[in-house]
Amino acid sequence: MDFPLGEGMLHGDAYPGNCLWDEATSTVRLGDWDEASTGPREVDLANTYQGVRFGRTKSELLAFRDSYGYDIAAWPGLPVLTQIRDMHTLGSYIKRADRGDPQALQELEFRIGTLKHGVTRPLWSST
Repeated sequence: MDFPLGEGMLHGDAYPGNCLWDEATSTVRLGDWDEASTGPREVDLANTYQGVRFGRTKSELLAFRDSYGYDIAAWPGLPVLTQIRDMHTLGSYIKRADRGDPQALQELEFRIGTLKHGVTRPLWSST
């Protein structure tokens, strides 16, 4: 794949749930750095677009694009990275289901079913 943004530092799980918000100073800091690495910058951007499975809206994606200054949606590699991210999100559910968590098993089976059939709706749960 061709990565037009080049390589750099990656968070690895950049999404709003890993942001620490300080309303007093209007500062946002990214937390949860256990997947940090270096690699193609598009990897972190793809996480934002994969968020449509959890309810991220078109207007939110457009605002992100405008703020970031790059339209990754126009890049032909985005579907590949979002599909990889989809698979990555199964890991914690596999572990929890293996330990006997029925709710995790239900979500895992639901996600696998949507992936097998190319379904993007209904939304995935984040629990």
